[in-house]
Amino acid sequence: MHTGPQYTSTQPQPGGGGGRGTALLLGGIAFAVVFLLIVSVTIGYLVLRPGSSTSASETSSATSASPAQTESSSPEETGTSTPTDVEAERCWSPERHERTSTNPSGKLRGGGLQFIPPPVYDARSVPIGASFSNDLQGAQGLVEDSWYSNAFVGAVEWQPGLEYPGAEVASSTIVNCFYSANIWGDTKGRSLDDVVTEPVTVAGMPGYRTTGIVNFAHAPMERTSASELMAVVLETPQGPSVFMTETAVGVEEHEDAADEAYASLTGIS
Repeated sequence: MHTGPQYTSTQPQPGGGGGRGTALLLGGIAFAVVFLLIVSVTIGYLVLRPGSSTSASETSSATSASPAQTESSSPEETGTSTPTDVEAERCWSPERHERTSTNPSGKLRGGGLQFIPPPVYDARSVPIGASFSNDLQGAQGLVEDSWYSNAFVGAVEWQPGLEYPGAEVASSTIVNCFYSANIWGDTKGRSLDDVVTEPVTVAGMPGYRTTGIVNFAHAPMERTSASELMAVVLETPQGPSVFMTETAVGVEEHEDAADEAYASLTGIS
């Protein structure tokens, strides 16, 4: 037994456990460093690569948004969009009235209707102020100066893009639009009174007739101070057609002429 101080040697002893432990420690540290480098490089690639998505939900959203973006192309780009809504004009008329009928001998024809013009209505013209109609043909009788009574026929033509409302609405609308037209010269304070719309049948053709009196608070004419309006819209084989009169009230020969013209009204055989 030694009685003096004892010292521990710092040099590894052959066959001892200190060398093996150090090697294992260094190997573990090296493995950890390499592992961390591999993980860091992998994460950096996934995060920083161009166009990468951060989650599956974001990828799904981006994919589902693509068709909507394609469908949202403007009409100017696609060139295939057409308007679905048409703004109704209160008293629509074609930009140009076109004559498509030919008058038979002794009669005036327009649309699917024709009538015999009274002898006192010896002037011929396309009426002014007629809305929702085309293929017009009219006869006029002079009251005085530049004031006339009128009778005319034509095809009912509704505003494109809007459904034709039928004879009842058409006859009422045509009368109201004629009253509203800028055709009444120097008269003032006019009103449309005694308006009546009723069903009629003419020459076997069903339809509606609207009548009303245009009264003037001031009229420069001497023979009349009012005009009677009548619009008869009938369903003819050629389509809805209108017969209309504007008659100077109190001018007896014109009142009789309007009755004669209406009595002669027929379809096209």
